[in-house]
Amino acid sequence: MSHKRKTWTALLLAAAVSVSVPVTAEAANAAPKKPAKTSSTKLTAAARAAAAKQAAAAKAAAARAEAARKAAAAKAAAAAKAAAAKKAAEAKAAALHFAAVGTVTAVDAEAGTVTVTVAGGTKTVVGADVVFTVNAVTKITRDDVKVTLDAVLPGDAVTVNGVRTVTGLLAAHVNATSPEPVVEPEPEPEPEPEPEPEPEPIVEPEPEV
Repeated sequence: MSHKRKTWTALLLAAAVSVSVPVTAEAANAAPKKPAKTSSTKLTAAARAAAAKQAAAAKAAAARAEAARKAAAAKAAAAAKAAAAKKAAEAKAAALHFAAVGTVTAVDAEAGTVTVTVAGGTKTVVGADVVFTVNAVTKITRDDVKVTLDAVLPGDAVTVNGVRTVTGLLAAHVNATSPEPVVEPEPEPEPEPEPEPEPEPIVEPEPEV
């Protein structure tokens, strides 16, 4: 090979190297773009996951709030129902109970009844002669002493309380008090007669000398 040909060959090789080097450098510069695309994809997925997690948390919080609201409403409704039932029971119990204050007009120990002219107490018995029934568990007192019904007498002041039954008014307590004794006023003493005044003695004049 001649010297001229060697020179041309060297020039061609140098040109080939100079052309291939920029391409390789460009390829080297372009290669890092792939990781940038992967990082962006990861960020998008993380954002979607965070948004989904936030939405799930909000949904769970809303569900808990709704459950709490329903529980509170149910509790309030149950409390209102219980209060209404209690009030109705108290009203029913109040309607069944009675109290009477008055004067005994008759006693039938064999029949177990006492008749009272009622002056005060429950409106349904006031102003009438009412027959009250007593039984073995009725507590009867007279002047604060426990007695049987036959010890209660007409004219006694009495307080009766008990309950209404299908058969009448059943007394739970009969508290009688004997009437106060009538104290008659003492007669005024008759005035003593005043003694008649004695006549003054007549003094006769002495005779003149």
